[in-house]
Amino acid sequence: SALAPASAAAALVAPPPAPPLPPPSGNVVTVSTLNGLQNAVASLTSGTTILIQPGTYRLTGTLRIRSNVANVALRGATGNRDDVVILGNGMAVPGIPHGITCENAQDVLIADLSVGEVQYHPVQLQGEQGCDRVRLYNVRLFDAGEQFVKGTVDFANPNGVDDGIVEYSVIEYTNIGPAHGYTNGVDVHYGANWIIRYNLFRNIRVPAGAPTSLGPAVLMWSGSRHTQTYANTFIDCERAIAYGLGPQAGFVHGHEGGLICSNFIHRHAGVAGDAGISVWDSPGTRVLHNTVFQTGTYPDAIEYRFPGTTGAVIKNNLADGAVRQRDGAQAD
Repeated sequence: SALAPASAAAALVAPPPAPPLPPPSGNVVTVSTLNGLQNAVASLTSGTTILIQPGTYRLTGTLRIRSNVANVALRGATGNRDDVVILGNGMAVPGIPHGITCENAQDVLIADLSVGEVQYHPVQLQGEQGCDRVRLYNVRLFDAGEQFVKGTVDFANPNGVDDGIVEYSVIEYTNIGPAHGYTNGVDVHYGANWIIRYNLFRNIRVPAGAPTSLGPAVLMWSGSRHTQTYANTFIDCERAIAYGLGPQAGFVHGHEGGLICSNFIHRHAGVAGDAGISVWDSPGTRVLHNTVFQTGTYPDAIEYRFPGTTGAVIKNNLADGAVRQRDGAQAD
């Protein structure tokens, strides 16, 4: 989506065009019907790529990647994410809880397709089942009933989804989020070493008066660590990036370490929201070279908060609001 006039000398395009992926290798199963897609996912074995032909696929059940598989892929055949559209019954409408779930699966690629209009999550990653190393590439996720990408965990025995990558993708509400307000773009519990880059997050916000609000577009918490979030664009999101939401029982910190760098964050006047970047109980986090322009919708552009936030570095950011210390945090 062009975010600057076509006449501009260097128009900003977000997300940037995704370089084409190499052709699939190994076992390739090509599908062109809903029945073929659902059967191929149900019988997926390690080393297999499901190549999906252009079309709209309205699900009758969640596509579940399970059964201890590794090195698998779901890919749109053309490389254009708009050519393959996987749909549920509607945002927050019962029937199709998730678009795609990864259960006991590792080294999974989901690329060149769109998933939306589901009750809860377009993509759910189940850390408690053993899910790790999932790459979302050149996808569009839209109109989720709750979070768009959800990394879950068993809090009694934390084992989150590690080494996830989200890149060259669009994550958005076409208008506004659900009336209940419980949503985020990427929401990961106890995940390590995630990379979130070159994406467009748009309209991650909910109606006025929703019982829950101010969900960050990127929320890494519940003991997550070493996340890198860089070169993303956030348009009209209530909050853009939060590493931790404060101290959490059972975890040393909400988040640890990581980088928030070279992101562009903009919120138009009249769009309610909070700080663009929040480092809340996340020691050792670096916040560098970001642009945060919120048009007076909230006084703070960047907040670092809680005594557990120590050794943070916040430098060379361009903002129309304050960089604010809260509740005993420490930063350079």
